[in-house]
Amino acid sequence: MPTPPLVSAVRRSLDSVGLLRPGVSVVVALSGGPDSVALTHALLRAARKPGLRVVAAHLDHSLRKDSRADAQFCEELCDRMKVPLRSGRAQTSTRALREGGVEEAARLIRYSFLRRVAREENASAIVLGHTLDDQAETVLMRLVRGSGALGLSAMKAWDGELLRPLLDTRRAAVMAHLSAHRLPYRSDPTNADTAFLRNRVRHELIPLLEQRFNPNISEALGRTARTLAEENTALREVAAQLIDRAAASAVEGAAFELAVLKAAPEGLGKTAIREALRRFGGLRAVSFVHIERLWALSVAGRGGSTLPLPGGRQAAISRGRLILTGPDPESGHSREKPFLS
Repeated sequence: MPTPPLVSAVRRSLDSVGLLRPGVSVVVALSGGPDSVALTHALLRAARKPGLRVVAAHLDHSLRKDSRADAQFCEELCDRMKVPLRSGRAQTSTRALREGGVEEAARLIRYSFLRRVAREENASAIVLGHTLDDQAETVLMRLVRGSGALGLSAMKAWDGELLRPLLDTRRAAVMAHLSAHRLPYRSDPTNADTAFLRNRVRHELIPLLEQRFNPNISEALGRTARTLAEENTALREVAAQLIDRAAASAVEGAAFELAVLKAAPEGLGKTAIREALRRFGGLRAVSFVHIERLWALSVAGRGGSTLPLPGGRQAAISRGRLILTGPDPESGHSREKPFLS
């Protein structure tokens, strides 16, 4: 019997990053929806012969009245598939007030939960069910928001922690796999709610583009994302070298020589500044506007100029240097516990 296409895709993905071997553990995100159910089934099939250990993880975001039914479904499914399940529950709506929206809050909480499970299970990767359709939607969402090349590179198939084996697979293939193997799944009614940008892109914009401009628009957007990701990887490597050359000693915070930064082409200089922010506190809440203003501040080079930055940080110009100071938003501060076991 031929190997199902989804199983082959998952096997190739695991093998390409060296995970398809005995003694390795991975955590698969299982929501109960079609993508995650098909991925879990295909992953288990791909992992069986080499002896890869698979652990499923399900997080109840507490956003719908029937969300507990999703959790129950995942428990029963994992019992039938004979795969261990780690479950958690979060009060996403509470955090949404701080994060500026339900979608972003849910994403942050979900990844926090998955990373905790991965640490506790000593897993080498977190496997996610994003498809080519999801990638196309993400590119378009970021395009209409005005993202640059880095944002438009969207999701990576592998970034050293997260593995997306189905990123080149269309959603139709996922549904075909579910049908062929008679796999049940849960449908989330919020996926039809066009109050959410992703759903408007999925149900309105992409069908329009397929009908009027390019019937293979998802594949085209996927290629664009891959190309930009490759180019951005090369640019970030050069930018990291530049910021290393510009680094200077500082009593507190981080300092960088303006002469080194300003000698670089503008695109490289901005990428270097982004790398500096990533190292000093991370990029959470850092936008295109912050990078633009920080570059303008550096080019002007006026001593005493300052700029507030996300996470309580501040940029200042002093004695020919760009100085970054303030608390590190990635550590040393209290947060509400993101989920409950």
